[in-house]
Amino acid sequence: MEQDRLNAPPSSSPGIPRRRPFLSGLSNLFALAASFLALALGVYQSRLMNAQTQLMQSQARGSVWPYLSIGYRLSNEGEKRGYIWEVSNDGVGPARIESVTMSLDGKPIRNWKEMFGPILGDVPVSATYSRIYGKVVPPSTNRETTIEAVRILDLEQARTFYAAQKRFDMAICYCSVYDECWIAHWQKPKVDPVERCETSNTVQFEQDM
Repeated sequence: MEQDRLNAPPSSSPGIPRRRPFLSGLSNLFALAASFLALALGVYQSRLMNAQTQLMQSQARGSVWPYLSIGYRLSNEGEKRGYIWEVSNDGVGPARIESVTMSLDGKPIRNWKEMFGPILGDVPVSATYSRIYGKVVPPSTNRETTIEAVRILDLEQARTFYAAQKRFDMAICYCSVYDECWIAHWQKPKVDPVERCETSNTVQFEQDM
């Protein structure tokens, strides 16, 4: 009996075999948590950089944002005497005009002379013109950059033309230096964003003068 006890293999402490797998599993758990933390931190930094990039791009676009308006001026005296149809850029960046359409009583017209006949009659019209189509209109910051599309000098004709304003319409499609595009409408303060300026299947105003 005593001999069997002496020949038996020495017993190890019961706590040691269990502690080593536990410590190994705990180490793996910490390593996995650290990996998830690093991954989450990388995703957060990537999203933060993307947001900063989008903000910078938005600020860059905003710094060159054009805003065209189409209106008129009627004056009885002074150097601005007469009726003036004007196009202004009230934004902070240049506006590249890609398309101009004009209509009278809902029908497209190609130039001012086609408009004068139905409104003023078959008489000579004392007027000056400035081309709109294809122009780049700089912003009006600290300077006057308004285009006088047409100026009727005779006061009687100017008043007649003014009285007929509800009969015609103009739409100008223009783009910024970032190729973002809008359409400005006659005497409407709001412009409409569009994907691009279309000229196909349209009658362009003053394209060929």
